[in-house]
Amino acid sequence: MIRPLILALAALVVPAFAEVRLPKVFTDGAVLQRDRPVPVWGRATPGKKVTVKFAGQEKTAEVKPDSTWSVQLDPLPASAEPRSLAVAEEGGNQLEFKDVLVGEVWLASGQSNMEWTVGGARQEDQDLANSGPIPLLRLLNVPKKVSAYRLDDFEGAWQPCTPDTARGFSAVAYFFGRRLTEELGIPVGLIHSSWGGSRIEPWFADEGFEGIEDLQDMREFRRARTPGSPKYDEAMRRHLAATRTWVDSAERAMNEKKPVPAQPPSPPVLPVGSNQALGTYQAMIHPLVPYALRGFLWYQGESNVGEELLYTLKMEALIKGWRKQFNAPDAPFYFVQLAPYNYGDNRQGALQGLWIAQQEALKIPNTGMAVTMDIGNPADIHPRNKSEVGRRLSLWALADTYGKADIVKSGPLFESYEVAGDAIKVRFKSTPTGLATRDQQAPALFEVAGPDWNFKPATAEISGNDPVILLKSAEVPQPTMARFAWSQTAQPNLMNHEGLPAAAFHTHWPDEPGMGRNVARQRPFTSSDPNPSGWNAGLTDGNWWGGAGNCFATGPAPQFPKYVTIDLGRPREVQAVRFGVPGFGSTKSVVISVSEDGKDFQEVGKEEFAGKTEARKELRFDKRPARFVRATFPDHHERQDNYSENHSFLSELEVYGPVK
Repeated sequence: MIRPLILALAALVVPAFAEVRLPKVFTDGAVLQRDRPVPVWGRATPGKKVTVKFAGQEKTAEVKPDSTWSVQLDPLPASAEPRSLAVAEEGGNQLEFKDVLVGEVWLASGQSNMEWTVGGARQEDQDLANSGPIPLLRLLNVPKKVSAYRLDDFEGAWQPCTPDTARGFSAVAYFFGRRLTEELGIPVGLIHSSWGGSRIEPWFADEGFEGIEDLQDMREFRRARTPGSPKYDEAMRRHLAATRTWVDSAERAMNEKKPVPAQPPSPPVLPVGSNQALGTYQAMIHPLVPYALRGFLWYQGESNVGEELLYTLKMEALIKGWRKQFNAPDAPFYFVQLAPYNYGDNRQGALQGLWIAQQEALKIPNTGMAVTMDIGNPADIHPRNKSEVGRRLSLWALADTYGKADIVKSGPLFESYEVAGDAIKVRFKSTPTGLATRDQQAPALFEVAGPDWNFKPATAEISGNDPVILLKSAEVPQPTMARFAWSQTAQPNLMNHEGLPAAAFHTHWPDEPGMGRNVARQRPFTSSDPNPSGWNAGLTDGNWWGGAGNCFATGPAPQFPKYVTIDLGRPREVQAVRFGVPGFGSTKSVVISVSEDGKDFQEVGKEEFAGKTEARKELRFDKRPARFVRATFPDHHERQDNYSENHSFLSELEVYGPVK
């Protein structure tokens, strides 16, 4: 009885369509993308013909055996004339979508700051939205939903932009679209699909992982656990075969009054949820594919704070995946850099790392970043000034996508620095008319440091009309590095003359002159003598603080040598290491070696430290491939303090490779 039941249930999931239908991205009031082919698709009776008519065009397609069909309208010029999109099945029903316009279509997504509605924005933003309808602007909200499988539809409909419909729509997207209608004078369609608190991972279209070396382990892990992927389907087929065998065995066992054997476990599935690994792309983005659009808006990252440059790679995967799915390889992708916010004293540096990761994403072609250092609220993760965020995103679109001349799209961004005796000169880009400050005071929140990385506040002076700032500090007579706004609650006053704020920077992170990039940052490691008291961490976390959780220590076993090994994830070219010990403990000798396979290690240098003395050491060597980097502790000093001499400490171990 079990097998017939399985077959009967399987038959229930076979789709059957007796009439033509389209996904809800096609409704009355829709906006179609101008100047590019426009896909129109849906489901109907297999074998029948479906005809689509719009703006004098007529396209026909035969419905496939799986009930799907699609046609492609030729590129259309922008038009605010309300017209009908007609779709008919041969010998069957006909659909008519009225009041369809042609213009610019943008998809806005992310987490709560993108989801934040006009009705929740500051009062002046609400007043502006309440001033009247915008006839050229149309809005489409995708409701919240998650799914392990890629869905082909959602519940929703295009709406005209009125004070009532705008009130419940994304404020950032609304003000972006409003500005476009004012500047372009053509219809604009905004599709909003976001979820407060969501991470970036559930928004992935996994096709975007292709070609990103450092995410291949993640890609393979996801492919094996994502329903619908070839790898998962193969595992599911094996599971079904094993289940059929089990059914026979279970029936025999029951008939013979014997214990029923355990059922074979099903293949693992990625956790599904808005803050998990899977689900929002499948239910909230894929149903829109392959709707023709111009580009994407993205406001997310709060839930990924702490990931540093890993977030850059994830953004690259997100962007590549969406561009592939929407068949728009060059589609602009404009995003918002997070505003200052206090994420907690135990997460110092986490937001700064994400700021830099977002800036690194500007290296991805056709991207742009709206900086919000000046309009945030360190006590509120949801800044209410959404109109300015939307305006700043629109500057990127107007300048880069629509070629509007004389638009400055970005505030000052770090370009280079130069040591000049007792000072450091910092040069900025994106400052065509020079630098200024919001309060007419000297630029604030600059710091300098010497080789010891001990940063001190610096005076800052704008060098005339040049986009250069001269930094000095009496506490650092020979500075070698500088940083700006390097605090999660920073609210700097530096801007360009157009009023756009400068972005935070660090001259020696993520790329350190003469060393390269630290490829060991946040990489996993294993200890030959794990510490049982909370010190088995902190080796690659990016800070040199002492204390459990931030500083690494081996366990108390008396046997030496001991070692700790970092796995870089894949073979990489390395050329330098930096490591150090805290101002406590009995650590003596540290030997650094590298290996491609984790078995044969080659020594690249060593250092003998004084006991109970904070110190750092840099080792530079000829560039070579390595996946594993090991620090070996062959001996120790006599006991120096309250810590057993059998503990070996490292404040940090950094491994540097060439900057690509």
